[in-house]
Amino acid sequence: MLGVALPVSAIAIFVVLLAFSLMRLSDIERNMRIEATQNMLWVISQAHISSLQLSEAIADNAAGEADRAQTELRLNIFLSRLALLDDGPQRRRMEALGALAPLDELRENLDELGSLLKSPSASTMSRIRALLVPYNATLAEAANKAMVAEWDDLGATLDVTRKQLWQIIISMVGISLAGSVLCVHFLLAIRDARQRTRLLNKEKAFSELLIGSSGEGIIAVDMDRRCTVWNEAAERLFRVGADRATGGALGELSGFFAVDRVEQAINDALQGKAVTLLDQPFFPLYQTVPLYVDLRCFSLRDGERIIGTILLVSDVTKRRAAQREIADHRDHLEQLVQARTQELEAALTRERATADLYRNFGTMISHQFRTPLALVDSALQRLIRRREQLTPAEITERGSQARSAIARLVQLVESTLDAAQLDAGQIEVRSQACDLDRLVADICARQEDDMSWRRISVTLPDGVSPVAYCDPVHAEHILTNLLSNAVKYSPKATPITVSFACDGSHITCIVINIVSPRGAFVPDSLFDRYYRGSNTEGCPGIGVGLYMAKALARLQGGDVQLQDSESGTVRMAMSLPHSASGSGAVVPVIFRQETV
Repeated sequence: MLGVALPVSAIAIFVVLLAFSLMRLSDIERNMRIEATQNMLWVISQAHISSLQLSEAIADNAAGEADRAQTELRLNIFLSRLALLDDGPQRRRMEALGALAPLDELRENLDELGSLLKSPSASTMSRIRALLVPYNATLAEAANKAMVAEWDDLGATLDVTRKQLWQIIISMVGISLAGSVLCVHFLLAIRDARQRTRLLNKEKAFSELLIGSSGEGIIAVDMDRRCTVWNEAAERLFRVGADRATGGALGELSGFFAVDRVEQAINDALQGKAVTLLDQPFFPLYQTVPLYVDLRCFSLRDGERIIGTILLVSDVTKRRAAQREIADHRDHLEQLVQARTQELEAALTRERATADLYRNFGTMISHQFRTPLALVDSALQRLIRRREQLTPAEITERGSQARSAIARLVQLVESTLDAAQLDAGQIEVRSQACDLDRLVADICARQEDDMSWRRISVTLPDGVSPVAYCDPVHAEHILTNLLSNAVKYSPKATPITVSFACDGSHITCIVINIVSPRGAFVPDSLFDRYYRGSNTEGCPGIGVGLYMAKALARLQGGDVQLQDSESGTVRMAMSLPHSASGSGAVVPVIFRQETV
């Protein structure tokens, strides 16, 4: 503030004093002028002299010593001096001196004076003197007054001028002091300017060093899109030298600057906006693989005025490749984690299902094994307690009950072992031609021996022998399960029907029975291991029959399916490959199950 206020104050003082000095000089110049009123003494003296000369010429003319022409000349001079004295400022000055009355009187008598001068004589001289004497006396008195007034005015003017000169001298001293202050400030400003110039040159050199050593391209352009700064990094990136780039249009230096997005970014920067373009592809000369650069555009300002823009171009090809590699690795890891998560979830689901399976299996085995064991124990206890009273018929009955319970227990154990062997992949398949009609007849005969009160009807296809290419043991196991389920889970005195169908490649055996009660099982869970419906209360079994039947059928290239359960009947269908050789014998082929 001091550096600004001091020179401003000095300049203000300098201007004020200079203006004051000029005003005083103007006043002095004006006071030194000789105005008409200030030259009144000369006018009065000339009028007085012309009056005296006229009187002398009239006297000489009356004495005959002067000619008439000389008299008229003197008269004309007198009249001109009188007219000058009676005109404008002179008349006002005469009025101020108190000499206006004689002047007016003489002017009124000029006609008389002129007539007297035409014929001057001794008698007219007295009248001429009477007219001129008061005029001459008044002029002498007015001359004295005018001289005194002029001396007084001159003295006052000199006093004023002296005072004004002293004021001018003092103003000049002030002007000199203000000029000295300005000179000192000017010298100091020159010194500061030189210091700032040196600092500016250092900063400029440092900026040039910084720009030149920068790893990213630095480009400055003016409002006409012409390059003003082009550093070494820009030279390496765009393959254009600084001498060629400086002053050239951006679009001519590289096609990168002609891209719509880049051109729009430069336009926005020239309008005062900051713009950033990331991962912008750039194809250098004689290179087919693109580079990727980050472009940042900023406005160059001179105060509030935009004078250009600066472009910062960074080569991010390696960073982009690293990011892509990291992204690919991350995606691969995510896929691995997802796959592993799915495997763990599947394993957890299998583990939970296995836990539930074996928990249900343990509960079911405990219940199913307890019943035949309880029957055996009850029969043996009765035989022991009543061994003396029992008849041979009762002993036979109790033994038969025990044997039946033991056979049931053995069957449960065998079913469990078969399921375990199926899970372990230890089931062998020896496929050969097998007459399903004969196999079904044998099974039905055994069923009727055990349950003579049930009727099983078998319907054969017309003109086609139901010979399948399968393992007879496994086929018998499958059909036994299907017929056993039909007998156990259908109401008594209801028929059970077995029919065959052939579609050319497979023989299908369909077991039909009436379900009781309706909706006693879930169709989707019917072939699950250890599943039993709500109508199995009191019926022996562990729920692996249909599971094993389906698995054994698939091992032989067939299947077991539930065809219908909505119409009040259950249709269980076993399909096996049809034997092209009819009922003839073939060489057995052994298959071993690897996985189930």
